Amino acid sequence: MIQSLLRSMELLEVLREKNTSFSIAELAEAMALPPSTVHRILQTFCEKKYIIRDERTHTYRLGPALIPLGKAAARGIRLQDAAHPALEALSRESKEDSYLVIPVGNKGLVIEKVDGPSHLKVVEEFGYEMYLHCGAIRKVLLAYQTPAFIDQYFKTIIVNDQAFPHVRPEELKAELKKIRRDGYAITHGEYVNDAIGIGAPVFNSDGDLAASIGIIAPEIRVENDDYLSFLRELVRRHAAELSSDMGYEARRVI
Repeated sequence: MIQSLLRSMELLEVLREKNTSFSIAELAEAMALPPSTVHRILQTFCEKKYIIRDERTHTYRLGPALIPLGKAAARGIRLQDAAHPALEALSRESKEDSYLVIPVGNKGLVIEKVDGPSHLKVVEEFGYEMYLHCGAIRKVLLAYQTPAFIDQYFKTIIVNDQAFPHVRPEELKAELKKIRRDGYAITHGEYVNDAIGIGAPVFNSDGDLAASIGIIAPEIRVENDDYLSFLRELVRRHAAELSSDMGYEARRVI
């Protein structure tokens, strides 16, 4: 690939990862490039509104021209078309926000969300990324990865404490095995205090993991174990139905 194109892509990724504005000097440092090179790339992107410059602070951030590109890419994912009715039903029946999350490298990315009717909620928006071991909906994605992927994940993320230093590797490994055995994950306040997450896997026609769906609810609304079990079964059922809609023929995953 042409080096200038690689640098341009890297610049966009730096701006996306931090979700903030950067000066030329800060971008140059982050990319280990001369400021003059970064300036040339920025000029090209600014002409097309892929990046915009704040004239007051002389900093740069992602621009509005990227929005239709992102939406066009999202529309190309057939999974989202199939998932939206399932998420609507899940939110309607659970009265909570529902999410569709896909694995992207070592993180889980929210690619669809349907709001529940309640005003008190845990906010996690479209496009939000977080490491795969954080929260029920993402842990499901990690649990169903290959052993080689999980081993590498532990070596690069867990052991190096890149996300949550309090994670204990052996406990997490045991939890991932339990998730695969049970077919769902439930977490309590792992990365959002006083919140409960419930997630279940979605498989495609080849039997491969495609995504996960689930809900995040304030603990105050999950009053007892019976109601938690009710929500769990809702998530499992809609995940299974979505898998079926994707052409998956149910079988036990070992």
